[in-house]
Amino acid sequence: MTVDTAAAPENKKNNLSITKRDRRDVIRQVREITGLDENSINQTIEACKDGTGRYSLEQVISLLFDDSNLRNNFQRTAQASNNPSQPAANVPVNNTAAASPPYDRNNDTITDDVIELAPEIDNQQPADDELERAILLSRETMEQMIDESDIAERESLDEPAGLKNIGNTCWFNSVIQTLYTLPYFRRLIFNFQYPTINHSLTDSEQQALCLTEELRYLFALMLKSPRRSINPDRAIKKFKNTRKLCGLDFSHEDCSEFATHLIDLVELAYETIGKTSLNIDNTSPMNFTNPVNTLVTGEVIVERNVNTSVREALRQINIQMIDSSNLYDGLEALWLGSADESLSSQQAIGEQRWLTRLPPVLFICLNRYRFSHTTKQASKIIAPFEFYPELYLDRYMLANKNLILSKRNIAKTLYTQLHDLEKTLNSYLKYPCNDESFALANAIRVVYEFATGCRLNPTLPKRTDSISIDQNTTNRVRQHPIVPVQPSHISPEELQFIQNTLPTWLTEVEAKCANIREDIRRLKNELKQLYDEPQLKQTSYTLHAVCVHEGSATLGHFWTYVYHTDRQKWYRYNDNEVCETSWADVFDAGIGGQRTQNDREEPRVPSAYLLVYINADQKTLSNDIQHELPVDLQRVLDDDLLLLQQQGESIKLEQLHNDLKSKCERIEKQQPVHRVLTIPFFAGPNASSDSEIVKPVLDPTLRILKTYAPKILSVDVDRLLQEIVDKEIKTYSPTANIITSALPHNDLRLQHILSYFSANRVELIYRQRAIYDIIRLTSIPNDDICLKIFKLQAQIICNEMPMSNDDVQTYQKLLTDYKDFRSVIAAFLAGCQLMNEDKFEEAITYFCVACEYNLRLSKQCTLPMRAMDSCLLFKARRLCFERWNDVVINRFKTDPDYRLDTMTHQFLPCLMQLKLSSEEDQAYITEIQRIWCLLLDKIEPTERTLSLEEFLQRLLEQPIGQHYHSVSINKHQLVERYDEAVKDLIHRYPSFSGNTNEQPQSPNRSNRTSVLTAPVSIPVVIQQQQHSEPSSESMPITNLRGSSPMQQDDDEQDSSLPTSPS
Repeated sequence: MTVDTAAAPENKKNNLSITKRDRRDVIRQVREITGLDENSINQTIEACKDGTGRYSLEQVISLLFDDSNLRNNFQRTAQASNNPSQPAANVPVNNTAAASPPYDRNNDTITDDVIELAPEIDNQQPADDELERAILLSRETMEQMIDESDIAERESLDEPAGLKNIGNTCWFNSVIQTLYTLPYFRRLIFNFQYPTINHSLTDSEQQALCLTEELRYLFALMLKSPRRSINPDRAIKKFKNTRKLCGLDFSHEDCSEFATHLIDLVELAYETIGKTSLNIDNTSPMNFTNPVNTLVTGEVIVERNVNTSVREALRQINIQMIDSSNLYDGLEALWLGSADESLSSQQAIGEQRWLTRLPPVLFICLNRYRFSHTTKQASKIIAPFEFYPELYLDRYMLANKNLILSKRNIAKTLYTQLHDLEKTLNSYLKYPCNDESFALANAIRVVYEFATGCRLNPTLPKRTDSISIDQNTTNRVRQHPIVPVQPSHISPEELQFIQNTLPTWLTEVEAKCANIREDIRRLKNELKQLYDEPQLKQTSYTLHAVCVHEGSATLGHFWTYVYHTDRQKWYRYNDNEVCETSWADVFDAGIGGQRTQNDREEPRVPSAYLLVYINADQKTLSNDIQHELPVDLQRVLDDDLLLLQQQGESIKLEQLHNDLKSKCERIEKQQPVHRVLTIPFFAGPNASSDSEIVKPVLDPTLRILKTYAPKILSVDVDRLLQEIVDKEIKTYSPTANIITSALPHNDLRLQHILSYFSANRVELIYRQRAIYDIIRLTSIPNDDICLKIFKLQAQIICNEMPMSNDDVQTYQKLLTDYKDFRSVIAAFLAGCQLMNEDKFEEAITYFCVACEYNLRLSKQCTLPMRAMDSCLLFKARRLCFERWNDVVINRFKTDPDYRLDTMTHQFLPCLMQLKLSSEEDQAYITEIQRIWCLLLDKIEPTERTLSLEEFLQRLLEQPIGQHYHSVSINKHQLVERYDEAVKDLIHRYPSFSGNTNEQPQSPNRSNRTSVLTAPVSIPVVIQQQQHSEPSSESMPITNLRGSSPMQQDDDEQDSSLPTSPS
C-alpha cells in the first residue's frame, strides 16, 4: 500500500476536517496495514464511531495494533481462510462492534464521515495525514511483530519467496521482486564485493555501498532461505537513509521512482568499486565498464531540425497516457510525435528521437498522474492502455528512418481519412437541433410512429459486414418498452407521403452509417497493420514484469507480475503471497479502464504502472546460473536459519502461554479460589509476593527456571515443572545433623524455606506447595515468555492441589514459624552490629527480643530446628551484658556525678530475663550481683551509696515478668550477614568457637556444655503493631499467645534504630 507521506505542518495538526470516504476504500487501506480480515476492520470502525457516526482512521488502526491478541487474529484469520465453514475471528472491541453486521463488499456503497486534517488553505494537495501518522506509529510494531506467516516455509527452494509488508512497503517489495527475478541483475548483486577503500568516500558513495551490500543479503535469503516470505526491513532502512543524499523527497512512494533511484544507487556502488582500481596518475583504467550502466542504458539521437542533432542516453522511458491507447502509440508520441496531427499533444513536438543503441533491459513507466491547475490536486488516469508480451522497437530505430518516415506519411493520410469519416458519422449521430443534438435515424422513427402509430424498422442492404450494425439497431429498439401510440389526425395524402418517404429515408441513413462504420474499421485495421512486416520485427523485447497499482493518485497498493522464462509461466507477487497465474490475468489487471461491478462503477481499477522488457536476443539476461553462496552470504543464511528456529519457538511458546492462561482462567471461574491463596503471605496470583519467603530465593529460583526453559517445548510443562520442584527440594534438603555440624558458623536454614522445612522434617506436600507458590509469585521480566509459562503452570497446580482446611492451617503455621525464625536472626544481627559499635544500651534490646522470641518459637514445637541456635544467641547476650556492665562500673568509679538511672530502668529489666533462661545465664546473674556487692563494700558512705544500694536492691529482686521493647529489624541478606557476624564474634571472642576453656573472671564464659535447660514458662508482654500497618519503620512488638512475634511487612526495608526502652 502507498500513501502520501507529506507530513502536515505542526501548527495545522489540530485543524480537523470531516472527509467523505467510501467504506470499501477505508477497509482496503486498513487491511493493507494490519493484515486483518474485512469483518474485523468493519467491526472496529463501528466501535470507533462517536455519537455523530464519525471516526478517526488513526484510532481505528491504533486499536487494531494495540490489541494484545493481534497475533492470534492473524492466526485465526489464516485458519478461517483455510476453513470457510468457520467464521473469521474478530478483534475484541466493545459491544457496538460486536453487534455490527458483517461487512459485505457486494452491498451498496457505504459513505463514512472520516475525521482527518483539514486541507491546507494555500490550495496544496490535502494529504491523508491521519492514515500516515497511524502507519508511522505502527510500522515499528509491524517490523517486530511475528506471526505464522513469518515462519511458514516453502515446500522447496524452487518455490519463489515473497516479501513481508511491514507497513506501507508494497512499493519496495514489488520492485525488489521484479529485479530479483531478473537472473542477470541478481548475479550482479551477488557478485558485488564491498571494497577495501583507502581514499575517503562521499556520503552518497558510502550509502550506495551499504545499500547494495544489504541487497546482497536480502537476495541471498530470497534464494536460499526456507522461509515463504522474507522480511526486508533492513534493506528498506538502508534505502531510506539514502533519500536525502540523493536529493529525494518522495511525496508518494511510486514503484517507478523507486526503481529508478535503486538502479542509480547500485550503479553508483559499482562506480565506487571502479575507483578502487585507479591508476597511479589517478585516472580510471581503460577497461573498466560499469555493468549496471550497460544493463539499463541505451542511446538516442535527437534531431531538432535538418542540420542539428545530438546524442543522449536512454534509460527509463516515461510515457504520458494522454492521447495514447497502446504502447506503440505511446512510444511514437514520445519519440517521433504521433502521426495523428489532430491530437493536442502534437502541438509541442519540435524534435524527433531515433534509437541508435538499445539497452538490454528496458524500463517503461506509464505516467497515470494528471495534475489539475483548477483544483490543485493530482488525479489518476484510469483509461485503458494496451501493452504486449512481445515488443518490437524497429519502427523507432535510426536504421529504419527512411522506411518509417514513408509509413508515417501513409499513416497521416489514413488518419486524415479516418477523422473525415468520423466527422461524417458524427453528423448523422448528433444531428443539431437548437442547442441540442439527436440521432437522425431516431428522429425519423419518432415522426413515423407519431403519424402512423406503428414502429418503423429500416430495410437495410443484405451485407454480411453490416450485420453488427443492424443487430445494434435492433437491440436499441428492443431495449425500450412498447407503449401504444395514438395516430394523429392527418389526411390520407399526408399519411401516404409519410409511409412512402420516411422508410426510404431511414433505410438510406442507416445504410450510410453502416458503410461509414465499415470504412472506419477498415482504416483502423490498416493503421494497426501498417508496421506489420518482417523488416520491422528484427529487434524483439519480451515482457519480464508488470508492476500494477490499485487505488488513487495518493494511496493504494502495488503488486507485480513476473514471467519466469525457465518455467514458461507467469507468477503474481503480492508482498508475501506468490502464486502462479496466466497472461490473461496479467493483461486484465494491467490494462486499466473504467469497469462496473454489480451495476455500479468500480472506483479502484488496477492498472499497470511499470513495464520491464528484456532483449529477447540476449539469453544471458534470463539464463539462471546456480552457484554456491560465498562465505559471508552463507553466514547471513545461517543466522537467518537460527532466527527462524527462534521465531518458530517464540510462536509456539506464545500459543502455549495463551493455552495455559485460558486454562487458568477457566479453572478459576469453575471453582472458588483455594483457601491457601487467601492467607496473608500468598494473597493471590496478582498480589505482591511475600518478601520474607520469595525475595530471598528470587535469584536461585530464576536461575533454575531459566536452566529448564530450553526444554519447555520438548517436555510437558507439568512434568518439567515437577522436575524443577523435585530438584529444588533435593538441593535444599540438608538433614538436621548437617545443619547442626555447620553451626554456629553457618545456619543453612536461612538459605531457603525448603531448607527450613527439611530440617524440621515437614511433609513433602508442604515443601512442594511452598516452591510452587514461590514460582507463581516470582517477579519475572515481561518479555520472558518461558518464565511466564512456568508461572501460569504453577498457578494451575496450586489451584488443583488437594489441601484440606487442616492442611491449610498447618501450612500457614509453617510459613509463620519461618518468618519468626528469620526475625530472630535479624534481631540477633542487629544486636551484634550495635555491640561492635559499643552501643550496648541499644544492642541489649535486640538481643533480649531475639532471645525471648526464640524461646517462644522453640517452646511451641517439638522440633528444636525451628528456632535459632540458643547457645550462640545466649552467649552473645551475656557478652553484651558483660561489656555494658564493665563500662558502667568503670564510669561509676571514675565519675562522681554518674547516676545509675539507666541501669535501673533498662539494664536491670533486661538482666532479670536471664533468670528465666539457661543455667549459664543464671550463673552470670549471680556473678553480676557479686561484683556490685563488692563495689558497695569498697566505696565511702555518700549519697552515691544510697543510689548504689537502691540499685542492688532491684538487682537482687525476682523478675516482675513484664518487658517492653520497640525495635526495627532489617531482613536483607541474612545468610551473608549471619556468616560475617558469627565469624567476627569468633575472631573477637574465641569462646564462640566451641567448647573452649572459660576464664574465671568472665561470668559468661562458662566451661559448661552447650546443652540448655528446658524453657521456662514466662508471661511476656511485648506490644506489636498490626501487620496491616506497615507505615512505621520502628516496630513495637507484642508477644500475644497464638500470634506471630516480630512479623515484618512484606517489603523488606532497612529500618531505623530502636527507640529507648521503658
